[in-house]
Amino acid sequence: MAFRYDLEIDWHLLDTCNFRCGYCFFPPERLAAKLATFASVDEWRDAFDALGRTCLLHLTGGEPSIYPDFVALCAALTKNHYLSINTNLTHPSLIEFTQAIDPSRIAFINAGFHLEERERRPGHTTFLRHADLLHAKGFPIIISLVATPSVLARYEEVAEILRPTGLVVVPKLFRGWFAGKRYPESYTTVELDRFTQFCVAARSAYAPLFARNGEWPSIDMLHDDERNGSVPNFTGVSCEAGRRFVALDPRGNVFRCGKDRLGNILDRTFAPRLRPASCDTSYCYYFCTKYTLPNRTRAARTVDALIGTPHRVATIMQRVLLSDRLPLRNARRRLTLGSWRMSSISSSPTPPTRG
Repeated sequence: MAFRYDLEIDWHLLDTCNFRCGYCFFPPERLAAKLATFASVDEWRDAFDALGRTCLLHLTGGEPSIYPDFVALCAALTKNHYLSINTNLTHPSLIEFTQAIDPSRIAFINAGFHLEERERRPGHTTFLRHADLLHAKGFPIIISLVATPSVLARYEEVAEILRPTGLVVVPKLFRGWFAGKRYPESYTTVELDRFTQFCVAARSAYAPLFARNGEWPSIDMLHDDERNGSVPNFTGVSCEAGRRFVALDPRGNVFRCGKDRLGNILDRTFAPRLRPASCDTSYCYYFCTKYTLPNRTRAARTVDALIGTPHRVATIMQRVLLSDRLPLRNARRRLTLGSWRMSSISSSPTPPTRG
């Protein structure tokens, strides 16, 4: 069953997390934030449904499974939309999740193993139990391991811990500082060879799972070996962010990808772009890889810049109407012609995205 959706939303559901991984992008005080909600389950559901589009909502945080009414929220959203979830697989809400949610509405569950943080806690029992349950119920679960040098050296140990689940662990490219060195640029040749070996094996193991979806997971760690130990730069490349992909914060604010605000989904002011636009930020190379259009023609990019947003279209139409250089009758004719042309351009086929 291939997934069909119109808009993918990277939803930062909350900051709060029950783990304190040393490589986390967020500082401990942010992870310790008091749990907060900014809309009810019904309000979130109505807001997404009001878009009139089928969405793939990627729930991340923080730890999404500790969100108040997590299962009720997932149940409401999966009636008309799809979900993917990042989780450390520790919270008991996941048991109810397996009972209440249709696995066919879940694109993937990325279960982060977080070896060193988990060793500071009671152990692996809860993770293994929840992974087993999700797998047995038919949920598309993959297990990932952030490949710091110290953890990459213990990959075989982690694989042995996870053997009872029948799931393969996917090494995830580490981005950050370790022992005074910046990664992934500082991986040694030996480390990159090991990383590639494990990543290729994981990709082969999970290929049948994602053949069901018709695409690889948006958070595509399964091809991290192809990065050659570096993070790609997409600056200046045409991208569908703002049109087919957006980022969403806990308060409902929508961003093209963490920078240009496009309104708020809860108050119905979200206005997506009408056309692609050049990348002007560094957000997440997984989404960038999926939604950039490296072969976009110069002509198409010119049109994108001209009528890329509802505001620009409205401005052009207003200028036509208010032009004092033409008689009103001619201005109306010009408006009609302009509307027809822009409608034709806007509805013209857009080159397919990669992914």
